[in-house]
Amino acid sequence: MAAKLHADPDDRAPEAEPKQGLLKRLFGGKKKKPAAGEMNGGGEGMLAADDDADLIQTITGEDDAPPPEPPRRRGMKHRITTFFRIIGLILWPPFLRGDLRTVNRRLLMAAWTVVLFVLAAGGGWLVTTGEKLPFLPGSEVVIGVGKLVLPPEARLAPDQKANAAAPPPAVGRLASGLLVAPDPMLAEPTPRGLVPKIGSDGRQPWSAYARPFDEPPTRPRLAIVLHDMGLNAQLTALAAERLPPAITFAFNPYAPDLATQIEAARNAGHEVLLGLPMEPFDYPASDPGPYTLLTSLSEQENVRRLDWILARAPGYIGFSNLMGGKYTSSPEHMRVIAGKLKERGLLFVDARTAPRSVAARIVRDAGGVYAVVNRQIDAAPTGPLIDARLEELERTARASGVAIGGALPYPITLDRLLAWSRGLEAKGIALAPVSAIANRQTPE
Repeated sequence: MAAKLHADPDDRAPEAEPKQGLLKRLFGGKKKKPAAGEMNGGGEGMLAADDDADLIQTITGEDDAPPPEPPRRRGMKHRITTFFRIIGLILWPPFLRGDLRTVNRRLLMAAWTVVLFVLAAGGGWLVTTGEKLPFLPGSEVVIGVGKLVLPPEARLAPDQKANAAAPPPAVGRLASGLLVAPDPMLAEPTPRGLVPKIGSDGRQPWSAYARPFDEPPTRPRLAIVLHDMGLNAQLTALAAERLPPAITFAFNPYAPDLATQIEAARNAGHEVLLGLPMEPFDYPASDPGPYTLLTSLSEQENVRRLDWILARAPGYIGFSNLMGGKYTSSPEHMRVIAGKLKERGLLFVDARTAPRSVAARIVRDAGGVYAVVNRQIDAAPTGPLIDARLEELERTARASGVAIGGALPYPITLDRLLAWSRGLEAKGIALAPVSAIANRQTPE
């Protein structure tokens, strides 16, 4: 019978080395060297480590084994990596656990995630804050009527350059029939630039710079005033080229390169107004700009602001209020403006931004020149509604002899105006500049 084998307690498999802590794994802590007695069981009569070495040399005849190589010194790269891993462990311990390859992969993925998040956030901001605007058919330009862009000089000082260009020695007529501007007889040099004035021969700028109109007075007249022109120079140039020249352009006084744009519009045959920024009822939620005439300001300050706008560019026939529902409803404040416009021979077109506006009546009572917008044709800028408002203006023109429509240069508005104007002659109505209707209406 085979003898039963008994396991020697000293022959048991060595216990697994305890797992090192996180900091030891990061910094590579030294392992504790086992004692000689522990390696040999630790009992009495056992050989010491030196005796083992002598015994092995005696049996094998070999010299002592070479001493182990000293551990290699870890480089700066390893230290930097270790430093950032510790920072990561402090900030987010689960993220940097694992071997070095796993950690690097996670760091790379995190970096790309941050980059993609920044790109997505930037794109989202552009989409949500950018102003998406419709295109004018057949063009590459867009319109931004509601967004006011101020020229640099509007932000710096109330005065324009004192060394404004002097008027030419002689003037004539443009190919469109309009008087070349500025006429030296109708211009007064000021520290802000040239401003209109009544000539020594009695000529007034509103009639001198107007578009010639020779239709018989018995024929109904209908005028269209396009407000807020010039904020988009490309669209303004396109509208001046395509629309009938009898349509009047009212330029925003803060438009860039205003004098150049006005000159181009007049070369195309359009007579020109300037928008006069006036206080609306919901000011400052709605703000017409830094030179807005306000009911809360003194008369001197409002006149100073008016003087700045007067010198913006030559060749205009007068003003149309830009917003201004509250200001045009105040007789006291309108009397000051009416007197200044009369002194300089300028027309005022009441855009009727408030149903209680007294602007046209005050200008008439002051002996000035006025006109009144009967209807805004694109308060709802859709094709059918614009066409319906134009038909209403036609009925007003037939009943009263004259009518004025106001509009903004929306692409749909320009498109419908172009189509409508082609059939107006057949209806027996003359498309007239606004100057041809001056003082022919009864203010309410």
